[in-house]
Amino acid sequence: MRSLQLTPKLNCAMQADAIGADGAFTSGLLRPDFPVPRDVKGESKKRYAVYRNNVTVGLVKAMEANFPAVRRLLGDVYFAGLAREFVQAHPPQSPLLFQYGAAFPEYLAKSEDLASYPYLADVARLELLYLQSYHEADALVLQADELAAIQPEALMETRFKAHPALRFIRSEFAVGAIFNANRSSAPQPVSARKAECVVLTRPQHDVLLSMVDAATLEFVAVLQNQQTLIDAAEAAFQKDENFDLSAAIAFTLQVGALHSISN
Repeated sequence: MRSLQLTPKLNCAMQADAIGADGAFTSGLLRPDFPVPRDVKGESKKRYAVYRNNVTVGLVKAMEANFPAVRRLLGDVYFAGLAREFVQAHPPQSPLLFQYGAAFPEYLAKSEDLASYPYLADVARLELLYLQSYHEADALVLQADELAAIQPEALMETRFKAHPALRFIRSEFAVGAIFNANRSSAPQPVSARKAECVVLTRPQHDVLLSMVDAATLEFVAVLQNQQTLIDAAEAAFQKDENFDLSAAIAFTLQVGALHSISN
């Protein structure tokens, strides 16, 4: 996809907080417009300034690592400016930097400068889901022979435990295609104006992205809630009267969406 040709307007979205003496050191790290805390004196002022810059740079690099597709779409220069603005507005809530940026999709959605690119927020949401799926706990996946061992009369009342790495997203835009195109070494043009449903799984080491129809996604979502197979099938048929139940079951097994039988 062609990179967006934009000029960033770096207007910090965070309102100046009242900083007391106890919180001045940490609260000022992401606010270069704030003075050095009173308790930092002498040569420590220079070291504090360097440290403050390093904290911001580190968080911007974390954003670049966590949102490579959005970065490519916006271009390196614009993304770096936007990420710095975001960092100043949203301090990290966890020491795990791969979790940083949970508020970024909403931040993109509310940006007036990016109003012409409404798909960006969902691309960012998909990148977060990818990270979540990648870092989830390892688990076995349900095998076809385990499913075949269930008595036919009991099959439709069976409930399942989803694999912990299972994630999904519904979007008005072609987020899966945009994600793939902008995380590859040779991006291809993509038409954003196509609704997509994406299922993410991690049966082994790598995350798998699967674009599915709305009925299949509904089927997977209901199973993830540990409702019965018949509940999932009925929900899917409400989405599409031509829903193929056998193909949907085969899909969940193929991509490792389920972990085990729960009853």
